[in-house]
Amino acid sequence: MSNTPKNDDQLASDLEVLERRAVSLARVNDEDEVFEGRSLLLFRIADEWYAVDAGDVREIFQDYMVMPVPCVPAFILGVVNVRGEILSVTDPATMMGLGAVTGDGVTIPPAVVIANAEVVTAMIVDEIGDIVEVAKGAVEPPVSIIDRAQAEFVAGSVFVNDRMVGLLNIARVLEPIGA
Repeated sequence: MSNTPKNDDQLASDLEVLERRAVSLARVNDEDEVFEGRSLLLFRIADEWYAVDAGDVREIFQDYMVMPVPCVPAFILGVVNVRGEILSVTDPATMMGLGAVTGDGVTIPPAVVIANAEVVTAMIVDEIGDIVEVAKGAVEPPVSIIDRAQAEFVAGSVFVNDRMVGLLNIARVLEPIGA
């Protein structure tokens, strides 16, 4: 470093460098931005893809034995014991009028345990997909071409990986029987 005084051009250049550094340091990095979205668990029922908020999912399991219960609606397949807790087993396909989840005949269909403050159920599905992050604004109202029998069970729709995914209305799916 030299002790010779700087001329006006050198001072202006140094000042410009310092200003650029200050601006770059003041900028918010893309990595620091908070993502405003929601996590969704994707699953397939029949030929359609649906999702629930990942926060509504307690667990997923595939090794279970359903004990039938008499005098319940057709969409309640029975109950299952999950580590000492007795849960109802719900078939959302039957509930929505899409047939029934039957599996492939070799393996038991996966069950997604969903819960709210009042009800917990093991909902069987044909296939479990991924957990995806979507922006809060990406969820749109349900598609208008949806069947009326299904409409009350779908709270919205969102495009994920170029496919339309229906967001299940968990409050309706978990509505206590007879309510």
